[in-house]
Amino acid sequence: MSEPKRWYQYVGVRAALIGAVGLIIVAGMNICYNRSRLAQNNEQYKTEIDTLKQNLSKKDFEIQRLETQLAPFKTIALDKYTGSEQERLQKLAERIEGLENPLKKIIASATANVEVTIESDEEVSTRYMNEGGFLSFVKNRQSLLLTSDTQSNAKQSGKGEVVYKGVFYMQADHSAVGEPIEMLQKSDIIQMMFRKIPENSQVLGGKAAIIINGDTRFEFEILPQQMRGNNIIIQDVKSKFLTHRSGEL
Repeated sequence: MSEPKRWYQYVGVRAALIGAVGLIIVAGMNICYNRSRLAQNNEQYKTEIDTLKQNLSKKDFEIQRLETQLAPFKTIALDKYTGSEQERLQKLAERIEGLENPLKKIIASATANVEVTIESDEEVSTRYMNEGGFLSFVKNRQSLLLTSDTQSNAKQSGKGEVVYKGVFYMQADHSAVGEPIEMLQKSDIIQMMFRKIPENSQVLGGKAAIIINGDTRFEFEILPQQMRGNNIIIQDVKSKFLTHRSGEL
């Protein structure tokens, strides 16, 4: 009875060893698989880190480039404006915006140069000292900006036409002072008048230019028209804004 028992014991031990070896192999395979996945993940993470480093390097370069470009503007801001550095840069930015978009500028002064040609055989070449005129931007029959003067000029062209010219000025205490230029685009019409032009004259054409703050110019064409009384009119003001900008920081 002892030999069969030993044989069974041997078989049992062998089976246990085979099972243990199998478990070890499976565990080893899992370890190898996990190590492989870990290596792949590490490689992916390394690639992502390298990409982030490259992006960070590009951002640093971009910041340096922007700082280099900003340096001359910062110098201008610190030299010309008061307040903190941020406040000075903000003031410069507003100034630049005004140069880029003249309609954002604040009105401080205004001058109008007006030239009107009418049909007339009158022989005249005169500077009128007390017979000037005006130019006004009008909204709902209310003047948004008025320029005027007591002087004007008239001259026969020799072709049955008389050319009238005037330079008109806005008063320093006018309500338009402190308003943005873009306010003028709300006008329904531009109304002009020369005291020496006869009522109901036939206007052959002309031009008007309004110069704001001495450096921002807007030009308008005066189309042929039959005057109503002593008024000369430019209509559809907004679409006729032609800007010529200049200025310094």
